[in-house]
Amino acid sequence: MSIHSVVVDGPLALRMQRLDAAREGATGRQILTLPLLAARLAGGFIAPASQEILYPAIRLALDAGGYEDIGEVSGLPGMPSAVLAALRSWWDAGTPIGIPDNARLRDFTLLERRVRETLPRGALAPPDLVESALKRLHLAPRLVGPVTIHEVPDISPVWRQLVVQLCDVVPVRWVASSCSRRSWFPGRTETAPAGSSLLVAADVCADPRSEVREALRWARARIAEDGIALEEIAITAASPTTWDDAFLVLAREAGLPLHFSHGIPALATREGQTCAALADILLRGLSQERVRLLLARVPPARANIPLDWAKGLRRSAALTTPRLWQHALESARAERADGDVAEGALLPVLELLAGGISEADRAGRRLLRGPALTLWQDAMRMAPPQAIELSLQALRVDDGREPGNTIVWGPAHHLAGAPRKYVRLLGLEANAWPRRASEDPLLPEHLLKDIRLPSADIADHDRLMHDIIVSQSADYTLSRGHRSASGSLQAASTLWRRDHERVVGRSAIPRHAFSQSDRLYARPADAGKQPQVRSSRACWRAWQDSDRHTAHDGLVRANHPLIVDALAQVQSTTSLYRLLCDPLGFVWEYALHWREPNLDPQPLALDHRSFGELVHALIAGVLRNGAPRNIDNIEIALADEARRLDDDWPIARAVPPGLLWRHTMALARERASRGLRDALGEPRGTSWTELAFGEPIAGPHPWTTLSPVPIGTTGIEFRGRIDRLDEDGARGSAIVTDYKAGAAPERKKTVIFDRGTELQRIFYALAARSLLPDVRNVESRLTYLRHEPARTLSLVHDELVTAIEQAISFTAAGVELQRRGHIAPGPQPEFFDSNSVALPSDLEAYRRIKQRPFAQVNSPLSKLWSSP
Repeated sequence: MSIHSVVVDGPLALRMQRLDAAREGATGRQILTLPLLAARLAGGFIAPASQEILYPAIRLALDAGGYEDIGEVSGLPGMPSAVLAALRSWWDAGTPIGIPDNARLRDFTLLERRVRETLPRGALAPPDLVESALKRLHLAPRLVGPVTIHEVPDISPVWRQLVVQLCDVVPVRWVASSCSRRSWFPGRTETAPAGSSLLVAADVCADPRSEVREALRWARARIAEDGIALEEIAITAASPTTWDDAFLVLAREAGLPLHFSHGIPALATREGQTCAALADILLRGLSQERVRLLLARVPPARANIPLDWAKGLRRSAALTTPRLWQHALESARAERADGDVAEGALLPVLELLAGGISEADRAGRRLLRGPALTLWQDAMRMAPPQAIELSLQALRVDDGREPGNTIVWGPAHHLAGAPRKYVRLLGLEANAWPRRASEDPLLPEHLLKDIRLPSADIADHDRLMHDIIVSQSADYTLSRGHRSASGSLQAASTLWRRDHERVVGRSAIPRHAFSQSDRLYARPADAGKQPQVRSSRACWRAWQDSDRHTAHDGLVRANHPLIVDALAQVQSTTSLYRLLCDPLGFVWEYALHWREPNLDPQPLALDHRSFGELVHALIAGVLRNGAPRNIDNIEIALADEARRLDDDWPIARAVPPGLLWRHTMALARERASRGLRDALGEPRGTSWTELAFGEPIAGPHPWTTLSPVPIGTTGIEFRGRIDRLDEDGARGSAIVTDYKAGAAPERKKTVIFDRGTELQRIFYALAARSLLPDVRNVESRLTYLRHEPARTLSLVHDELVTAIEQAISFTAAGVELQRRGHIAPGPQPEFFDSNSVALPSDLEAYRRIKQRPFAQVNSPLSKLWSSP
């Protein structure tokens, strides 16, 4: 069997040539790259030093220290990647003659020598690989046989000596495009047959995503209309990363087999997302959401952990420390089938994760398996653990497709080594193709003097790749973006052909659609028949109709079952507020059961409502054991209650980080102290705090019944929880206090409804009057705790009776609007309302357009919304 070696350049050419050899049934044909050819000649188990081997060697060399100039930056996270890029450029440039004497180059040559000495036996850097191959060059006839260099555009100086001397031992021929650089080559050269190189069009697209969309339309048209085989089509760019994400999404939607010759981003794979979940928790700390995500994505982490491990845990709790996790799991132990088994299996994992990024290596080996562990270890080699996010973003993996039966998408230098007949070139913008020459950050040109690195000739290299791809094609199409992905205007490349330029707008109808959604986009008549499109168009027209209240504004049929069911439920003061101040929001939240997701597992500050609940909890905890008699007793009781809440709150809801939480607790104690001091010395009878009504209560209570409280004859019943109720049976009076953590309104008028925001106090007074029949006088108080001393606004006697009657009347009006289906958005809320996301984005314009029909619909409630 005769041996023949074919030398190619790049992974695409390597796979295509191996496929061709398999199809031809060729025996004895070796498909090699120049590093593999040198390793074959060097013999034994010698192989080129791969990236996985070089990174640890570089990090060891940097850790050795003793550098004059780069010592201060040698520990930075990006240093290993920068050193690897510089070493590759340095090695590709060949053995430099006359290295200038300066501190940077002395450091770099020391670093390079240390890296080469640190490499394991059998893994050689390019200069050492060439040296070893030259020593065994006399064995080339038996090891490699005749050599054909196939479609290699150019050979780096480091390999040229090997190729030149190889020509003296075995026949070497170089088959390549006429554009290839072969003037130094002493062997036989052959010119590959050129294609017709017909330029079809030069498309100016809106942006990179539009370029991808047009490229897929072009590919689909070549396949469907021209009958071109997949393996003859390629899409390329000088540097393809700008378009990768769009190709990943749109090619999957199109159903076109697209091979990424340079690999897909590791984070686009399930294994990559598994690594990302682990990195997220190590870098940013424990939280309940991160732990749930990790256990869902990492099966080994679930070993021996019961399936119901999270039962009883409040989703709103952040749980940012192992101590909080232990407390939360112990509190919920009774709700799990296996008792403390979950704690024993989960807590050691949480302790490991709480160690942070310093435990990255141990956490990866314990929790990851298979490809996910390989990715994690690759990322750990590239940079220190603190830069694991950047390392994971830089990793790429094979997409699992074969280039022999797919369309190829990849960098231009891959395609130049394996040209195809029908090509589309993307990114023909200035500084993108050809790219601007850039200095190596470690080896700037002013320090190198006469030494020239390949990175300095990147523009010439890109022009060469363009010329080879074009010359070998039957026809080709150019493409560039009018704007970048960030929206900036872009100029055309020097390679751009203005004589064939055509502008392809976003709304242009394609000659051939690439997917079902694209087909509907190209055929408005068909798209208009789709229920979603018809609904969206009807919605848009309805929003612009200033004369009518439509179904897209909230109008529904009378006595809609969902609304009737929602009204039949026992209401809370919160749902009553929605019913009367935001009728459409009541439907969304209580009829459709929409809820805002918790997107902030650990806020920097509690929102107004949560902070108020914390203040109420402190006051309730103090009064649970009776009202304090003096200020000292208040402060002692507050300190005890704050310590208890400091343990209980973080396992039930999200709280700020440690320092901010302590500040929040101190502020809440201050407000609670004002509220408690406000009642000192005032005879109020029996005090009840956080007193529930309208629902079962286990402990003592003053109510005559625990049934929900009816609101007049409206058919609505409600329940709730009063901040503080002081009942004096001897005097026949009761004081209902609603604590407010904020400041009192600056106005002279009595606060009654305050445009609906204080409805709660009126309904609490209604409940007290209904459930305490022996009480003749009820006083409703708003106590604002932001002031020193606390400021109290009271509502008593006829004013309160009138307010209760008005509240019943407003409730009847709100119920009637809901039953009739005349539902519209309420007034603009003072603070952000989560339900606003379901309204048009230009909310002010929408409310302005719909002002008249909304005012007509909401007229029965307008008096409430303007009340003092």
